[in-house]
Amino acid sequence: MNNIQLPFLVEGILILAAAGFGLLLRRKGKPYGKGKLVVHLFFFLWFATGFGFILYALSAAQISVVAWGVVTLMGLAVVTQLVSGLVLLFVKSTAKSLPRIHLTSAIVMFVCDVAAFFLTGS
Repeated sequence: MNNIQLPFLVEGILILAAAGFGLLLRRKGKPYGKGKLVVHLFFFLWFATGFGFILYALSAAQISVVAWGVVTLMGLAVVTQLVSGLVLLFVKSTAKSLPRIHLTSAIVMFVCDVAAFFLTGS
C-alpha cells in the first residue's frame, strides 16, 4: 500500500462507520434519537473533511483520468449525502425515494472509494 491509498482506506472505514449509525437511525425512524444522529453527523463531517484531504493528496500525485473520474463521482455522492440528509432531517414527511437516494449515494460513495483505492495502487 502506498501513501496515496491510505486516505482511501481511512475514508472507507469512516463511510462504513457512518453507515452503521445510519442503519440504526433508519430502524428507529423519526423522531431520530439525538445521540445516534449526532454521531452520524459527526462521521459525515469527518469523511467530508477526509475527502478534502484526498483531493489535496491527489493534486500532487500522478494518477489516471479514470481515477480522477471515480474521485469526482465520489465527491458528487458526498454532496448528495449532504443535501438528502439535510432534507431527511428537517422535513417532517418525505417521499420514500429520498431515503433510497441517501442510501444509494452512500453505496456509490463506498464503491468509488474502493475503486479509487485499487486504481491508485502501484
